[in-house]
Amino acid sequence: MAAARERAQRRIAERMAAAGLKPADAGESFMERQEREKREREERRLRAEEEDAKREQERQRRLESEQAPAPPPKAGPKKAPPPPPSRKARSDSAEQIETKKAEEEALAIRAKEEQEAALRQEQQAQEAETEQLE
Repeated sequence: MAAARERAQRRIAERMAAAGLKPADAGESFMERQEREKREREERRLRAEEEDAKREQERQRRLESEQAPAPPPKAGPKKAPPPPPSRKARSDSAEQIETKKAEEEALAIRAKEEQEAALRQEQQAQEAETEQLE
């Protein structure tokens, strides 16, 4: 029974070592384990900060090397850009849209009235024809 237990513990330790985990030390107390884990966390944090600083330095170096030197400023007087176009001449103002709608409505009404007048004239002409035939 004890031999089987030792073999099982050895297999567990081998698998943990293969996975990169440290075997749990039976002689380590709770407080010692907490202290060890705290030190390990601090070491990982410091390594991460160092790597971040190195990466940032490398990034800054690349940015500086990629930036082309700025062209020298021209000594001549600069010409002012033309003023922006006036907003008063916009073709889609609310007043113009309303005016267009009113004109379209008036044209539609006038066209309808003309059609009705033409129909009335045609009806009157047909009535006059029927009267002549009678």
